[in-house]
Amino acid sequence: MNTDYELFALDVDGTLLERDGTLAPSTREFLARLSRHSRVTLATGRSVSAASPWIDVLKISTPAILYHGAVVYDPLAKRALHEEHVPGELARKVFSVAHNFPVQPQIYRSLDDPLVYVLEVTPQIEAFFAREGLSGKVIEDETEVLAVDPIKMLFIGDPAELPCFEDELRKVAPELTIIRSEKKYVEVLPPAASKGNALAWLCEYLGIPLAHTVAVGDQMIDLSMIERAGLGVAMAHSGPELQVRADVVISQISELEGLL
Repeated sequence: MNTDYELFALDVDGTLLERDGTLAPSTREFLARLSRHSRVTLATGRSVSAASPWIDVLKISTPAILYHGAVVYDPLAKRALHEEHVPGELARKVFSVAHNFPVQPQIYRSLDDPLVYVLEVTPQIEAFFAREGLSGKVIEDETEVLAVDPIKMLFIGDPAELPCFEDELRKVAPELTIIRSEKKYVEVLPPAASKGNALAWLCEYLGIPLAHTVAVGDQMIDLSMIERAGLGVAMAHSGPELQVRADVVISQISELEGLL
């Protein structure tokens, strides 16, 4: 395999992994071959704890983009190279809105704290933790946890009601990045945090031109890196909004080999 692309940034859920959360043998084999010629890394909304098993399985040594771009993490040194947080004052404003909606909050406090803080463990949160291999801690309210500026917050809710919740969040905290990562998930990130900005930061750090990168994803949250990469790739099951703005559409990661 010969490729002029020096860095491949891959979303995890729905992109690298199959719908059932497994890694296809063809994907694993392709990435092993690709790693001999180019840098391969992950670009995911997952936390350090949730991403680490796949970093280990795939032997990722290139810094990974985590928390949807709020963190660039060095898996060898096990530390953040670049890290952003939601200012505590704005985080508290977010919760003042959340208390008025039927949403289930999660607080991701810091890299050195593997726990996810919740007000209760609902079936939806329990399923989320099981999927991502996370552990949670129930708190009475968010006051003490938000004494430390969090990396991100995630809210699970009814897709029909979340647009109103998002609108209210943008009114009280327009500085923050408010995203719908999946139909039932609204995530609140630091100002200007995005996979695209993190990819640009990582390229500068590694000395790799953005034009020499490939970014692959399946959600609109991946659009910022897909548009900034030299080759932006959308998965075939993604929506038309993403596909029309990507350079290429594929069904499996291994299909990239035919494009290189």
